[in-house]
Amino acid sequence: MQPEAMPGARSARWPWWLLVAAAVLAGSFLRVWQLRSQMLMDDEWHAVRKLIGADMENIADHFGVADYSIPLTLYYRWLYQQGTLSEWSMHLPLLLCGLALLLLAPALLRRTLALPERATWTALLALSPLLIYLSRTARPYALLALCGVIALVALRNWYQREGRSLGWAGVYVLATCLAGWAHLLSLLFTLWPLACVGLVALAGCLRPARRAQSWALLGHVWRLGAFVAGVLAIALLPPLLNDWDALAGKAATDSVSWNSFYRTLLMAAGTFDGFVLAASLALGVLGGVRLWRRDRFLVVAIVGAGIVGVAAIALARPAWVQHPAVLARYCTPILPWLLLLVAAGLVALLGRLRNAAVAACAVAAWLAIVVVRGPLPTWYYDPNQFMGHALFQFDYDPRANPYVTLFELGPVSPFYRELAQRPPGSVTLIETPAHMHSNYVPDPWLQRIHRQNVKFALAAPVCGEGDWDEYSYHATGAHFSRVGRLGDIVEGATWGADYLVLRMQPWTLPYGAKFPWPVPWPDMAACAARVEARLGAPVHRDAQVTVFALRKDPR
Repeated sequence: MQPEAMPGARSARWPWWLLVAAAVLAGSFLRVWQLRSQMLMDDEWHAVRKLIGADMENIADHFGVADYSIPLTLYYRWLYQQGTLSEWSMHLPLLLCGLALLLLAPALLRRTLALPERATWTALLALSPLLIYLSRTARPYALLALCGVIALVALRNWYQREGRSLGWAGVYVLATCLAGWAHLLSLLFTLWPLACVGLVALAGCLRPARRAQSWALLGHVWRLGAFVAGVLAIALLPPLLNDWDALAGKAATDSVSWNSFYRTLLMAAGTFDGFVLAASLALGVLGGVRLWRRDRFLVVAIVGAGIVGVAAIALARPAWVQHPAVLARYCTPILPWLLLLVAAGLVALLGRLRNAAVAACAVAAWLAIVVVRGPLPTWYYDPNQFMGHALFQFDYDPRANPYVTLFELGPVSPFYRELAQRPPGSVTLIETPAHMHSNYVPDPWLQRIHRQNVKFALAAPVCGEGDWDEYSYHATGAHFSRVGRLGDIVEGATWGADYLVLRMQPWTLPYGAKFPWPVPWPDMAACAARVEARLGAPVHRDAQVTVFALRKDPR
């Protein structure tokens, strides 16, 4: 069935184009808002630590014990060599991938999907909390989502032209190999469509009427598969040989449980509500049935990639896969396609509504329900510089998120409560020491109290030499706007900040001695004395913090 013959295709088109425009604007806003002020968190630091101590060849030839994405880290290393490595330059490529997905994915299927389906799909992509978050991080997953869409469409178009389209074959090779180079597990999803074509060709060989055609197609599949394997071997064989033991050591360590899989489905659906998930799954089944009538290969590729990919990841048992957020990220290449099934099902359900404006409003109402029953309302307040913190990303249900259930902030300095009396965002703090792992960062909770901007400083060497900093203060090519050096501050730099805050005690979650800081805590009393000798007496001192004014104290 052609998309023009679908229910509602005879209705006015403007409500659907209005939905597309609103979705693209909303999705762009949610991906860009406060991005320049975001702090790098958790795994975003893997690439920084690697590139500071390694050259291009070493980066390309290793995966590392702590995973970094090879092509991204090569790009970051190049920025570092130019002296332009910053939070914004690290985030920009993934932001562009996230924005491109909103425009490119529906456009690639404009001949298969009716306008209502494309509009609804665009809206689901735009408002997906997981896709929003991944577009805002310096990790490869937004790239994987984009490449996952491009690879499947390219392979489908190549197959429909019976393997005679070199252009689409080249696009498939590029998307698949780039995604595989960026993250190995993406190959579970991008290689499956090629395997589907091979199975179709093998099945056709058993039918005398199609035997010659199927043998020819099978030859095309072998040639394309060999070319993909060759390109992947060039990119991946050296790091596989160098780091095979490290990769093997991270397999067969943790397991996907039924509960963690259920919670992964919740994240993929963008909700913490089981009823919303059940409705989304039902819509996805309905959408799959409707799309089956038009494009069986597309549905088989989507469903097969989802089943095979998730099953393979579960059987491999990679480290930390028991956490829903980890499995959800690994499945990013298939996520846009699952949202397509939901979009097709929702449009099919509303097919009896002959008025396009009413149908588009019904879609908007469903989207509003998903947003309200999801995490987005808790992310977007000003300022919030820590959207990548596990408080927001570990699990969308507060009842299942240990960063909520195990939370204990401990004593809060009166200094922070005094800051809350000033206009939000009117004061900037530089805090140190700071270790940007979610278990050691109290700032998401403190920022809700003081409502001011935060920067961090490397404590060495003023507070002594140690491993309490994210990277060496000797690094010369990093010019982060949110992280600097305490040594520069005592020499008179301010970075536009109002106060320097020395943290006198470590903070961990769970709070207290039962979960200690990962490295020895510096002697902060001696450090404060050194800073005081250069900056003068502090404006506030208590058991938690020692605060120095970097500009005239406005109080």
